[in-house]
Amino acid sequence: MAESDRRNEQRIDELEARLALQDQSILELSDELYRQQKQIAKLEIELQRLAERLALFDPPGSASTSTDEVPPHY
Repeated sequence: MAESDRRNEQRIDELEARLALQDQSILELSDELYRQQKQIAKLEIELQRLAERLALFDPPGSASTSTDEVPPHY
């Protein structure tokens, strides 16, 4: 029985080590996901601001668009 107990003890130790590594990996992934979500939110705000600024320079329905322009050879 001593050999069997020793093998079981080794298996338990190995499983505990794997579990600890998995827990650490999950924490790191969670932290990275949180950081990326914050960055996405910041970029969405910046994109909205840029869209608003662009709308000031080229309002919808403005008279000149590239498709309405006459080519220079006419």
